[in-house]
Order: sequence, then C-alpha cells, then structure tokens
Amino acid sequence: MILVVDDDKVLTQLLKTMLEEEGYSVHVAYDGETAYKHLRDPKCRGMLLDIRMPGINGAELLMLMAAEGIKVPVIVMAGFPDFDEEEMKQFPNVKKLFHKPFYPEDMLRSVREFALK
Repeated sequence: MILVVDDDKVLTQLLKTMLEEEGYSVHVAYDGETAYKHLRDPKCRGMLLDIRMPGINGAELLMLMAAEGIKVPVIVMAGFPDFDEEEMKQFPNVKKLFHKPFYPEDMLRSVREFALK
C-alpha cells in the first residue's frame, strides 16, 4: 500500500488514481494525524508526503517516524522552494524531493524505484 498525504484534495485524488492505474493499493490522508495511523500498517510500503499541512505537518511526521523507527520510504512533495534535497537528507526515510508542480510521470518513476507493490 502506498500512502498519499496532502491537504490538497485534488492533487491527492490525482495521485491516487494514477497509482491505482499502475496496480498499487493506495490510501489517502489529508493531514499528518491520519497519515500517522496508516504508517503503522505493515502493508504500508511507501508514502508521498506534502511538507506543509495544517496540524502535524510533513516535517513533524518525518521526525515522529525517525523517533519511532518507522522505516517506510518517503517521497516528499513541497509547494514552496524553502525545502531542498540537502535539508531532506536529515531524514533517512526521504528518498526523493519533488517541488510542485511536478510531472506525474516523474513521480510514478520514483514510486516504482522506492516502493513495492
């Protein structure tokens, strides 16, 4: 299962549809609190994570994952240029950073590389 986490419901549904068409099982969460619950599911093989969300944001979720030893690979999506690849290296789960807008084909390529069906 791939977990898609973003407060942008249009983007979340687009990514969900795209991934399901490729054969992935997908769960969506619109906030960090809901995503955190799904991360404990042993079927969770990867996560697409927005950095800026209300409540528990993406960076805080990454810190919780590190503190609890949750090793799910993460692809970060950032809508603002204030996050860069170097900064994301502090989080061992982060495999890739995409700045919005991004090409869906590039995202799909990265999901194939870092997540399992």
